[in-house]
Amino acid sequence: MTKEQQRRYDELCLEYGIKADLTPGLKSLIYTLACIEIEEQELQEYIDEYGTCYCAPSGHDKQRPQWQQLRDNRQRKTTIVATLERKAGVSTETEESVDGYFS
Repeated sequence: MTKEQQRRYDELCLEYGIKADLTPGLKSLIYTLACIEIEEQELQEYIDEYGTCYCAPSGHDKQRPQWQQLRDNRQRKTTIVATLERKAGVSTETEESVDGYFS
């Protein structure tokens, strides 16, 4: 684990640790989330500099592999955050709670 990943892991453990006792499974999810967030940041910086596509030797534009990795990481992140919040007992808005605003 890099220093940056360790820093982010510690931050996330504190954030989720306040809400629930951390089991080994939750710690593992938090570790994965920390790694994904650091990688997401690095990939986003790459995409910001070079764009999402490149011109292949055939002359056709192609998606950069980094762009696909970034999209995949964001999907994983969404799943992990939802799982962590559910397991840590964090209350989130549900469709039922939104219905009260529109009645």
